[in-house]
Amino acid sequence: MSMRKLFPAIAIVILAFAIPVSALADMTGTVTLSANSTFNLNAGATPGCEGDIYWSGTSISSSGAASIYSVPGAGGTGEFNTLTLTALQALAYSMASIQNVAVNDVFAAKTSAGSYAKVLVTGIQGTSITLQYDTYGVTAGAPVVLNVMNNYSYSSLVAQGSVFVIYGCGLANPGSQAVLQDSTKGLPLTLNGASVSTAVNGVITQAPLYYATATQIAGVLPSTTPAGTGTLAVQHGGLSSLPAALTVWQSAFGFASFYETGQGPAVATDTGYNVVTLTHSAVPGQALTFWGSGLGASPQDSDTVYTPTPHGILVSGLPLQVLIGGIPAQILYQGRSAYPGLDQINVMVPQGVSTGCAVSVAAVTANYELVSNVMTLPIATGGGACSDPTMGISPAQIASLGAKSNVNVGLLAIQQSQGLYFDGAAQADFFTVPGSAFGAWIAGQYQGFSMGLSPQVSQGSCVGTSGSSLFTPPPFPALDAGALTITAPSGTKAVPAFAGQVGEYAATLGFADGLNNPLTGGTFTFTGAGGKDVGALTATLNFPIQESFGNLPAGPPQMQISHSGQTITWTGGAAGQFVTLSGSDSYASFACNVAAAAGQFTIPSYVLVPMGSAAGTLTVQISAYPQPVSATGLDAAFLFGFVQPVQVNVTYY
Repeated sequence: MSMRKLFPAIAIVILAFAIPVSALADMTGTVTLSANSTFNLNAGATPGCEGDIYWSGTSISSSGAASIYSVPGAGGTGEFNTLTLTALQALAYSMASIQNVAVNDVFAAKTSAGSYAKVLVTGIQGTSITLQYDTYGVTAGAPVVLNVMNNYSYSSLVAQGSVFVIYGCGLANPGSQAVLQDSTKGLPLTLNGASVSTAVNGVITQAPLYYATATQIAGVLPSTTPAGTGTLAVQHGGLSSLPAALTVWQSAFGFASFYETGQGPAVATDTGYNVVTLTHSAVPGQALTFWGSGLGASPQDSDTVYTPTPHGILVSGLPLQVLIGGIPAQILYQGRSAYPGLDQINVMVPQGVSTGCAVSVAAVTANYELVSNVMTLPIATGGGACSDPTMGISPAQIASLGAKSNVNVGLLAIQQSQGLYFDGAAQADFFTVPGSAFGAWIAGQYQGFSMGLSPQVSQGSCVGTSGSSLFTPPPFPALDAGALTITAPSGTKAVPAFAGQVGEYAATLGFADGLNNPLTGGTFTFTGAGGKDVGALTATLNFPIQESFGNLPAGPPQMQISHSGQTITWTGGAAGQFVTLSGSDSYASFACNVAAAAGQFTIPSYVLVPMGSAAGTLTVQISAYPQPVSATGLDAAFLFGFVQPVQVNVTYY
């Protein structure tokens, strides 16, 4: 099994930090920023750190998790000098930009690392700006810690004995490489000049390190670290970072993800250590091993040295349950692997579980107190390649196209959004995906395409996300497909390039076209004349959406959805279509797919529990299964249609 898959790239979950500032000096300095550049007020000139403020050439805005405040008054050195730490802590910070910036303006910032800074504009030269700054409680040149999280789930839930990741800058010697240390020789406590210490409930521990670079460190939180709240700090070059807030849990498992995003396909292996993939699916009744970290402390196993005879982990009062397709799976073993901090859960895939290329997988503790990152697993009755109508492409095609340097993709859609006065639209997008990223894109790990693509989860399953993610999709170069038209029930009209952008097309479709409320649907045909990159094409979709959702309010009234589960019913479900139920609030989001003909679906607790007790929304989307489209110059192209007939204001509780 690839160790790289065990220690993927970090994701961003910003934490608050706290330290008695009287114990540290302030960091002061001046900096000149060119247009479209950022600056980190904790790191100063330390390279590689995400900025707290962004200068556009005319305005100042916050960056990362930082927030800012424009200080009113006379400005200048006098006002700058009067701002104390106490005064800065009392200001009403926000993400709003500061416009019309001028010399002698003063503003304040709460940094991504939780510190407070005051800034004076001392000069503007064309589109460049010179700033004087004073960041309280920060030592110049010290490491800066921005995030601490489970190495696999990218969650701030870090358990005793788990593998964690720190993201920041100035953490280790400049130019250090992420070389995974050999645990058979023992993991070091100092690596590339860096060490990591924790202080929780009065107990101080030193973390063994798997690797250390200037911007990222991975290590093992010792099993002797108490559960509770405390701090973590990085030491480098004789200096220590500000202590980062750290909550240590008894148990908080995070699954390793195949595409190293904390979401999507889980890293699972069969008894021969073959990785489960779309072309090597799991089978009902088969024994599998899921990999990750966070089951809890294992005092019998070393936190630093490879252990050929690891032990199981059972945390009192927190029995673990693994749900595959919503069905409890028999757990054969749960505990440490031979590697420090790396856990495994061996299960039997339940008989009777639904099949598909993205069946849900979640690990939950008693009463759903904690829920892991929700993953997916390909399952097929006879093994081999999975099958899933929501994908619109076969696993064999995905594997073949993934071997190419680049994959040219086309997406065409007919859509109608929720709301009495909302029109429909014909949309198309043509772009190139690197072959190495094509599988991840199909699996829904690359977002940014706004045509209502359904999340990659099999019918009868749900996925959920919480917190933020460091995972940023790469830019996908556009393809020129020439002129497009759409023939609707009302006639033919042009689908022009959207905002003049090559490769992106959009046209409004109204009531006469069958795409306004009440929805009448009909037959829609895209016709493309061909362009520089894409040849001529014709694609037709019959779009009769008839479902009625009787137990959902039709208007603004708030709906209550319990964390214990919510059943949604509808009538008129048609073959060849599926329903997506998605929800979001300020804490988390989820999405479930189900065949339209099913007529009902119960949104399960494992995606509802992470939703906070706050206002949010529930959206219903009905989609036609994607249909393949052929055109010269395109390796993979799909036509699909969807309607969002209901969006309800919701309180999750």
